Amino acid sequence: MSWLIVAPFEAAPMDLARIETLRKRHDPNQAIIPAHVTLVFPFTPQDPEAVRAHFEAVAATQVRIRCRLAAYLAIRDAEDRTSHVFMVPDTGRAEIEALHDQLYDGPLSAALRLDIPFIPHVTVAAFDHHDEAEDLVRSLGRVGVAGWLNRLDLLDFSEGRVTPIARVDLLG
Repeated sequence: MSWLIVAPFEAAPMDLARIETLRKRHDPNQAIIPAHVTLVFPFTPQDPEAVRAHFEAVAATQVRIRCRLAAYLAIRDAEDRTSHVFMVPDTGRAEIEALHDQLYDGPLSAALRLDIPFIPHVTVAAFDHHDEAEDLVRSLGRVGVAGWLNRLDLLDFSEGRVTPIARVDLLG
């Protein structure tokens, strides 16, 4: 069992279609989960009920986050030799980072991965080689997609599929 917490990325239908088309070409997880910002990296819950209660308590006080994905970024994976292409926000970044910090409090504090820097993002591609990720970033140029995070999802990501555990709509 591997749980994670994400916020689905919402935007105008045309913008989401562009993102999902890019993901369909380059992200093997596109068919498993729609565009999202991962707020808590996969972890094995020691006390599932405490985690769920903490998730719901944090989400219940969180207002929706307006954000703008402003740039593409090629990032090497911390665990293996692969690389990813992220769409990273300028607007909303601080709010996403603050929410990430809140979620890692309490029963999730032991799950905090200090070896992985938290970069708010939507993943659009995964490659075996970093130069492929850099080539894609250069070919894509600039981005400017306005959107929002309206909901938090607590998910079980096991055996190549995602199963919702809890969902909470954000305030506002």
